[in-house]
Amino acid sequence: MSATIAGAASFVNRCPRAELRATIVFESGYRQVVEESNGHPLARGQGGIVAMETSEDTRYTLFGGATCHPTLALRSGRGPVQFPTPVRAGSIILE
Repeated sequence: MSATIAGAASFVNRCPRAELRATIVFESGYRQVVEESNGHPLARGQGGIVAMETSEDTRYTLFGGATCHPTLALRSGRGPVQFPTPVRAGSIILE
């Protein structure tokens, strides 16, 4: 069984990982680029988020605070999006 797990782990390490990248557009027109999957704080003083430019495969979750705590989740989805009402988010995770 451990050989099976080791084989699966080595396969995952060899698989190319899609690059995670999103450009977040704020009300002010400011554009913030976020890369990788770790939680990222978002720019302050730029107003709410009006759009996100990303690939169709990139999943995102926006959080209402500076930390990516599940209870603070505001919006989540996949791919590019335009919000009809600006979203006041403080951090983001890409998956």
